[in-house]
Amino acid sequence: MSAGADYVTVSPVFLTVSKPGYGPALGTDGLARIVARVAGPVIALGGVTAANAASCRAAGAQGVAVMGEVMRAADRGPRWRPFCIEICRS
Repeated sequence: MSAGADYVTVSPVFLTVSKPGYGPALGTDGLARIVARVAGPVIALGGVTAANAASCRAAGAQGVAVMGEVMRAADRGPRWRPFCIEICRS
């Protein structure tokens, strides 16, 4: 943040097939530890699904970024709705 970044992306929070070998999943505990040390918004990335997006927000992430789950869907439009519902609930 001190170098002028607007936000920090933390990845991988969960295991992901999009980035095999990228590193061990941090989990929501690891995400929370990073959020506590960063002075600005943190975006959770890596293995984020509609089922776990709210847990990222509960760990303190300002938001989530989703790639694989939506990109692998045959019809991408309907894949966004569950994310929006879960994120708005959190």
